[in-house]
Amino acid sequence: MSLEYYERALKGNEKLLGKNHPSTLMTVECSACIYDDGLKDFEKAEELYQRALEGYEAQLGRDHVRTRHCLKNFKIFLEMSGNSTRLTELITSFPWLNSE
Repeated sequence: MSLEYYERALKGNEKLLGKNHPSTLMTVECSACIYDDGLKDFEKAEELYQRALEGYEAQLGRDHVRTRHCLKNFKIFLEMSGNSTRLTELITSFPWLNSE
């Protein structure tokens, strides 16, 4: 049910606002949470977290609160899914994550 809601919202946001609008990216990030927590589809979740992160960085900058929030969620996801290689890459790119 939740995934269907986010998929409809994502399609609508992409059409009305564009793929890289912050509101669209927030929907992408929320969808990643559903793929992670609910469906345990870690590959799809990682893809969506990466898309949201790249979009936030491009639209809002590396230090914007939304970008930082997405980074924290992505870090938690990588820790929980056991993807230590990607986690190391993320922390190397964003050293402040090590203290979070």
